[in-house]
Amino acid sequence: MAKHNPGDLLTSDWNPVVGCQRYSAGCRDCWWLDGIMPWQIRLGNLPETVTEGGPTELDARFDPAKLRPKKGIVGVVQHGDLFWDKFSDATIHRVLDVVDQVAREREEKNFCRAKLGKPTDNTKYILWTKRGERMASFLDVRYPQGVPPYIACGVSVENQALADERLPHLLRVQGHRFVMIEPMLGPIDLTGYEDVDWVVLGSETGTERARPLNLDWARQVRDFAVANSLPFFIKQVGPSHKAPVRCLDGRTWDEFPVGFNK
Repeated sequence: MAKHNPGDLLTSDWNPVVGCQRYSAGCRDCWWLDGIMPWQIRLGNLPETVTEGGPTELDARFDPAKLRPKKGIVGVVQHGDLFWDKFSDATIHRVLDVVDQVAREREEKNFCRAKLGKPTDNTKYILWTKRGERMASFLDVRYPQGVPPYIACGVSVENQALADERLPHLLRVQGHRFVMIEPMLGPIDLTGYEDVDWVVLGSETGTERARPLNLDWARQVRDFAVANSLPFFIKQVGPSHKAPVRCLDGRTWDEFPVGFNK
């Protein structure tokens, strides 16, 4: 489970919709399309109609009771990309309506717990996408006063060209912002993108075709994060997800933003 995997920044995930399509260089050997999706179909957790390029809403999972028990750092639609153009605006609203409902319920409970001097629940919901432009535009309309503090928004980038294409859209998001560099396929200079809250980095893993990560690329990103006092998290820098290598120059990097507790 994600909660017990030190290389996973999530505690758990919630996937009321699934589906995606290979979109850029990092999608070549997609862990979801090539591994998790067929496995979940075999287990009977997904209908056999789910295919690459096929967006699917799983109505039973939209029940708020499915989301309420999930605490810590919860990934929303990890088995796909919520801002893929095959998901309608209505579907995205439907997903976020449940997130907002459960978060409001938690805030009411937190108010009562605080009055009694009890610890409060600071669960965060993570959205990350390769479609940064759509995410920024959609969230600007849905949350004109800014994205609620219980949601964090990230953009995945794999190389410098994609960082320069996607990260300006991330900076348009008014709320918690993080950079997800995974799989890292080339050097990335984040100069100009300092106004983020978290930097996460990971290598490509999973098959003998995994493209190696040059540790100097990781060092450049680490040095940027340290110089700008940004929390830095390394998921892995080696080619295996079964025996992950997480050490860089003698230490692991497991930093979270303030208020994010796995």
